[in-house]
Amino acid sequence: MEALCAISACIILLVTLVWAWKMLIWSWLKPKKLERVLREQGLKGNPYRFLVGDMKEYLKMEKEVRSKPLNLSDDIVPRVFPYGHQSITKHDLSPNEMK
Repeated sequence: MEALCAISACIILLVTLVWAWKMLIWSWLKPKKLERVLREQGLKGNPYRFLVGDMKEYLKMEKEVRSKPLNLSDDIVPRVFPYGHQSITKHDLSPNEMK
């Protein structure tokens, strides 16, 4: 009976370690590798932040844009797509460079 418990504990430990390794690859190693490859190709951008990413910055920007009234003569792109517009202007991505 003790041998069965020891084998069960080892199997559970092994499954837990495999799951933890896969989660580490998914949440840290793969994004950092992708970030490195994109930087080698000359693409600029924000560094990877674990699980949260740019969500704080995105929500802050959305709140700021929504608090201002929209006039008919205003450009609508920064209003509808503020984070994307800011990223394109910040990282100087013109349509010719994106091809």
